[in-house]
Amino acid sequence: MKNKNLIVLMLSTSFSYSTSAENLSLNMGTGGPTGNYIAMGKDINNYCSNELSVNINIQESNGSVDNLLGMLNKKYDLGIVQNDVLHYNAERSPNKINRNRVKIIAGLHEEAVHLLIPKDYNPDSDTKKEGLWSDLISPKKIDAPKKFQLSMLKDHKIGATGGAIVSAEALSYFFDLNLEVYNTPLAVNNTSMPIVIVGGAPYGPVKSYLDTGKWMLASLDYDAVSEKAPFYNQQTVNYRIDGKMQAVSTLGVRALLIGKSFRNENRNAPMTELATCIYRNIVDLADDNETNANWNNVYEYIEDGGQSDWSYFPLDSTKLTDE
Repeated sequence: MKNKNLIVLMLSTSFSYSTSAENLSLNMGTGGPTGNYIAMGKDINNYCSNELSVNINIQESNGSVDNLLGMLNKKYDLGIVQNDVLHYNAERSPNKINRNRVKIIAGLHEEAVHLLIPKDYNPDSDTKKEGLWSDLISPKKIDAPKKFQLSMLKDHKIGATGGAIVSAEALSYFFDLNLEVYNTPLAVNNTSMPIVIVGGAPYGPVKSYLDTGKWMLASLDYDAVSEKAPFYNQQTVNYRIDGKMQAVSTLGVRALLIGKSFRNENRNAPMTELATCIYRNIVDLADDNETNANWNNVYEYIEDGGQSDWSYFPLDSTKLTDE
């Protein structure tokens, strides 16, 4: 009987431990199996797993939108989300996405918004009558491209792929462009419409478009954009265009690691621990040869004064107010 009671006690203890461990796990939505998001998620877990009171499960996902929506339906506790995707969804669903529900744990790397326009593009719109498109696309203007005004896209069809689909929808929403956004596979010879591609610069898919000689990379006017969408950053990308290296002004959008927020501060403690751990290890994350190269961008961001405390802080936008 004594041995039997001991076995029951051991089984009971084992069951309680596994249940507790399960409750102390957080699921992080990242991205595809070969992308930057999942690589950076794994880096975070490798550096911070021994410093946290919880386990982090790094999970593949379909990217920013899937991660954000997954947090709302309890699929994920953490997720990596593009800043424009976060603000766009917060504007449309303020009761679901606000500072009471999600908060930023850490700012991550920045990616560039690439607006590619076919050189033979012949838009059917009022802008054509104004001569704006012909001035922009004319071969004589390639060496010194004019700043592209997003208003020139109003009522147009535009292609995008992956997370860039939501970026295109966000631009349409914030600038009242009424775009028809199509999920377009990467096809360099399909010159029927402009296409938006978001990625770290120089980005391979963008290079493949430019190498055909059929496309131009629009120089975006950041000052005009920042008035309505301050969550974009100013960025300059460098590509070889028509045989010459050219610097083109565009928009940068930062990836954010965000987490679910609870009114019970004890439940928020793991998020604070994670934010503190990332900040404490940022130099090593940037210098480690085995981590994702984008940690260098994150380190530079911190050195330039971005998000200095890495605490568990509210979304920094007047649009994302308490609900």
